[in-house]
Amino acid sequence: MKKSRQNIKKSTSQRLIMISLDAVGQRDLAYLCTLPNFKRLWERAAKCAHVQSVYPSITYPAHVSIVTGKKPVHHRVINNTRLQPKRPTPDWIWQRKFIKGTTLYDEALKKGWKVAALLWPVTARSSITYNLPEIFANRFWQNQVMVSAYNGSAFYEMNLYRKFGHMIDGIRQPALDNFVHASALYTIRHYNPEMVLIHFTDVDTNRHIYGVDHQKVTEALNRHDKRLGELMDAIEDTGDMNKTTVVILGGHCQYQTERVVYFNHLLKKAGFLKAKGDVITDYTYISKNCDGCTYIYENPKKKATKRDFKRLTALLEKCKNNPVCGIDRIFTGKEAGELGADHKCVYLIEAKAPVFYLDACHTLTEPVEEMKKGKMRAVHGYLPDKPDYETFFMAFGYGVKEGVELPSMHLYDEGPTLAKIIGVTLPHADGRCFDEILE
Repeated sequence: MKKSRQNIKKSTSQRLIMISLDAVGQRDLAYLCTLPNFKRLWERAAKCAHVQSVYPSITYPAHVSIVTGKKPVHHRVINNTRLQPKRPTPDWIWQRKFIKGTTLYDEALKKGWKVAALLWPVTARSSITYNLPEIFANRFWQNQVMVSAYNGSAFYEMNLYRKFGHMIDGIRQPALDNFVHASALYTIRHYNPEMVLIHFTDVDTNRHIYGVDHQKVTEALNRHDKRLGELMDAIEDTGDMNKTTVVILGGHCQYQTERVVYFNHLLKKAGFLKAKGDVITDYTYISKNCDGCTYIYENPKKKATKRDFKRLTALLEKCKNNPVCGIDRIFTGKEAGELGADHKCVYLIEAKAPVFYLDACHTLTEPVEEMKKGKMRAVHGYLPDKPDYETFFMAFGYGVKEGVELPSMHLYDEGPTLAKIIGVTLPHADGRCFDEILE
């Protein structure tokens, strides 16, 4: 092994490697720091154990905030999925076109860097050099290979599928992350781009299925530690570590659930929407969930009257006092925008954990264990300032002071900080550059 490593021609270019461990939070750090690879990296890194996510604290808004330095209200990826009421399974916000403004990878491409992205959210149909976007076939006439090729770097993807496609088992874990990991190792060793964005979802998936602190989550954390060790080997083999910055981060954490609430059931009973089964056919107002919160939108093609608005407001006030609805707070559209969420909503309803929200309308509420569709034993999407809900950030290598620990930061501070390291700017960013950790 040592001999083969010595024969690898190392890059002398500056590099930035970003590794996202989805749904890994501050609560996981104590255990992660007992694992060999994470502990070694954490000790040398500039870091923050108290990173506040964005609102809504779900994967796509969070990952776009990381690379833009903006709150969702400003980069406009304000949910994971699109509002498509007549579709049983709405499309996710997969494509780069939905992001308003520039990103870290756009700026890196402008300066001539080659960029690789492996399942990094909202990168489909982007200009990324080696792009394996997070996207799946969502129409009966589509297949995964066709959708991936159309939205990513077709020849690069075909090569990855040819080499490692046997590892994939749909979106099941750990098979999916094993595929992403093998693809990332190959990409670093074979192409060695100046910027690499890697998104692992092993912990996120297992928390949704089994709960926040299940043994399956611990096993996923162990797998992440092994992956980090192997990625560091590949990074060290292929480039000058004095010119390489490595970043490991989370986008949000999760809370345990007990019960789901369907606000569209209430809107249906009040006459604000019509549905066939759980497929909404017409509406004046509609609920669009983000798990730990839900937007209430007005139909732009069916303008609500003042009487409609008063009835909606009265309904929500009544629901607020009904513990069955699980409401923590209700925000107006303006208040939602001030919190970083979509200001175009009529209202934004924050759930009181362990309640979460989904979009069906067949009933008002049901225990998680009795759900037939959409069962999740842990979710995210809640206000990011809630207790035991923070995520983390760590960086080491080129441009970063060793061992500095920040008391707190916001997720959207990461973009401007990383932009300065690679010598670019993110105009109109909401976050600030943390010069305290930079050389």
